[in-house]
Amino acid sequence: MKQPTLSVIVTTMNEETTIEECTRRIFAVLNGECEVLIVDGGSDGTGDVVRKLSEEFPGLRYIRNENDRGKGHAVRTGIEAAKADIMAQIDGDMQFLPEELPKLIEPIRNGRADVTLGSRFTNGSVRHAGSTPWHRTFGNRSISLYTSLLCGHKMTDVLAGMKAWTRTAAEVMQLQCDHASYDAELPVKAVRRAMRVVDVPITTDARRGGKSKIKVIPVGLRLILDIALMRLNLM
Repeated sequence: MKQPTLSVIVTTMNEETTIEECTRRIFAVLNGECEVLIVDGGSDGTGDVVRKLSEEFPGLRYIRNENDRGKGHAVRTGIEAAKADIMAQIDGDMQFLPEELPKLIEPIRNGRADVTLGSRFTNGSVRHAGSTPWHRTFGNRSISLYTSLLCGHKMTDVLAGMKAWTRTAAEVMQLQCDHASYDAELPVKAVRRAMRVVDVPITTDARRGGKSKIKVIPVGLRLILDIALMRLNLM
């Protein structure tokens, strides 16, 4: 396989039922120019599905995330293994559409951004019924507003599981969070280091695979504290 121009990191936690469709749709929309890294921390048959698919797609790699410490740890594992100069991350539960990956990376490719954030709450975004319960919508919007105020840079959705960045940005940001605070860590550190961060409207569907393990209140409180520490350069 020739050098990929894009590395797509797919984080999975028991996504056996959706990972084949997700993988096929990524390769279909990107016409073979990418590599896809499945970073798996689950205990189901996701690995078996991916290994079989790798016989069909040479650019597909399965990474078993042993001693999984959370989503942030999975993404860093993917970054370390990625070969391309542009990287994108998408959750493997099919809440976000692989067909929108080209739109997500376009501002990076045309030189307008170092980091892009898929946003469920900006002009042009679409949220299908059942995709985001009201309490999560409220929480996500509140955390995004809080982050924007602390950073002095408007970001409409810091927590969506669809983001992209350059290799240089990853090296400069030096991500550290193992857990769910990764989603906010990436934009906070990007803004703090004067990178160009751009929101991109995305479509959100109802979760079709796996099961969310997030406990909203404890995670929300941790995010509030972690974001403040990041802004103060203490994380």
